[in-house]
Amino acid sequence: MVNELLFKKAVKGDKDSFIKLIEPIKEKLYRVAFVYLKNEDDALDCVHDGIIKAIKSLETLKEPQHFNTWITRIIVNVCKNYIKKNSKVVLVDINDYENNLISEDNKSDINEDIKSALNKLSEKERDLIVMRYLEDKSLKDIVTNTNLPLGTVKSRLNRTLIKLREYMGEA
Repeated sequence: MVNELLFKKAVKGDKDSFIKLIEPIKEKLYRVAFVYLKNEDDALDCVHDGIIKAIKSLETLKEPQHFNTWITRIIVNVCKNYIKKNSKVVLVDINDYENNLISEDNKSDINEDIKSALNKLSEKERDLIVMRYLEDKSLKDIVTNTNLPLGTVKSRLNRTLIKLREYMGEA
């Protein structure tokens, strides 16, 4: 939960307050960018650019409790624009960066089968998995971010998980 007092100070231009808002989620923002770009330098650049965009448009965010979701969405969009701008078709090959993608709960490496299966998913499917399991978003938050009905989000997540299981059986 975002501290509303810090948020209000940040909206008024207090840099220290904005830094305090970003500090607890900076690693998560980097991991999200890294999943899309699979390059440490590019991910750091996009996180930096996303934070600058967030600073410039912070006053447009009406609900402080949505700050984390809002800034994560900015980072994702910056990454997607970076990929388009550089004409790279990037499918995440997590195998090369095993140590950088770790589960937040138990800090263990992602299983090789899962990494291989994630590389086979479409961008939309990977987005859902990233939001639900890497960003720990609720279904309600995913519905808000994707502008899809709840039933559609549930069925797409279910189909994507089935695909992941099938891909893991192939690996």
